[in-house]
Amino acid sequence: MQVALEKYHPYIRKIWVLENKTQKLKKNTGIMIGDGRFEMVFVTGKGYRTIRPTGSDFFSEGIYLGGQMDRPLELEIEQDTSLLSIKLEPWAAASLSGFDFKQALNRTVPLGEINPELNRQLQYLLPSSQLDKILERLSIALADPISSPKDIQLVKSCCQILDSGYADFKTARDLYLKNNKLSTRSIEQKFSRTIGLSPQKYSNGIRLRKVSEELKFGDPSTSYISLAYKYGFFDQPHFVNLFKAYWGFSPKKIINSDTFITNPEESLRYYTM
Repeated sequence: MQVALEKYHPYIRKIWVLENKTQKLKKNTGIMIGDGRFEMVFVTGKGYRTIRPTGSDFFSEGIYLGGQMDRPLELEIEQDTSLLSIKLEPWAAASLSGFDFKQALNRTVPLGEINPELNRQLQYLLPSSQLDKILERLSIALADPISSPKDIQLVKSCCQILDSGYADFKTARDLYLKNNKLSTRSIEQKFSRTIGLSPQKYSNGIRLRKVSEELKFGDPSTSYISLAYKYGFFDQPHFVNLFKAYWGFSPKKIINSDTFITNPEESLRYYTM
């Protein structure tokens, strides 16, 4: 499968596929954490189960939207099942629906609850052979936002500041308050409804994810302490506690642990389990 994402809406960030082709065994992904993006997941086959600290849920064939995460997740994929995930920028989901995305925190929601019309357009398209049509229809929907375009642009600008490498959350917050000339409360309300997390929790998640990616894919001689400082976690015990809340274990264990982290540099990746 070849995908030229530049042909489609810029809010579409990445595509990845998880497949369990065996006829005999369920397969577990290992522990996953969020990266601040939404995931539109197309399930074909027998289905999959999400396993979270709060419990588990089963999802049969269909289309779903995975909300923001501030706790770890595992997927258990049934035999002969494929999950195609389209990763969307964090402000993109608000283009598809006026849904309060705080309700999707650490949840997977049927697309029909978010946008029944888009679900109807996409539900009979096969991800394995009609991905181009799926991306075309999704691009059209993203280009005609349901929520206020002004609010989406406001949240987008806040996310871009929080993503841009400011190690200190306060510095980033002061900048987006200055740029948007709205009260802290007003911005945080719009942000939380659109993203599903407060700006502070979003920033924590993005920075923890970057630490995790560097520990997994970067220079193995780099210590987690130096990476914590690089991404603005200057209180080591606080950083370790946050990391444990997101992953369920300490940063020392991430290299050799059963974790699943997609490489941020790739636009398309298959994982056959």
